[in-house]
Amino acid sequence: MEPTLKDGSIHFICRMCLLFRSPKKGEVVGIRLSGTKVILLKRIIAKEGEKVEFKNGKLFINGSEIDEPYIKVRSDWNYEGKLIEKGMVFVVGDNRAVPIESHDFGEVSEERIVGKLIW
Repeated sequence: MEPTLKDGSIHFICRMCLLFRSPKKGEVVGIRLSGTKVILLKRIIAKEGEKVEFKNGKLFINGSEIDEPYIKVRSDWNYEGKLIEKGMVFVVGDNRAVPIESHDFGEVSEERIVGKLIW
């Protein structure tokens, strides 16, 4: 999530914030991938029914280029389109300077989201 968040820094996630509503596009959320100790912070960039793709480092949702002011270093990422399934979101970190192969991102069940980043 660098440069938005520094690696190794401490952050707070609000579980109650998403108790009565679904997470929104653009929000940074905590995602539990497995076990009880590891939570990744990622930004939601697409929701169910949307098609997400990267072309030469630019994000496209449903064929339209999306402005991402939080990205400081552009990449050369290319990712063929993916239609997001029901009950899922597409998440990615803000550090796009690293190669796409070294990045954890993709479609995740909304059930794995533990809360919204508040600090």
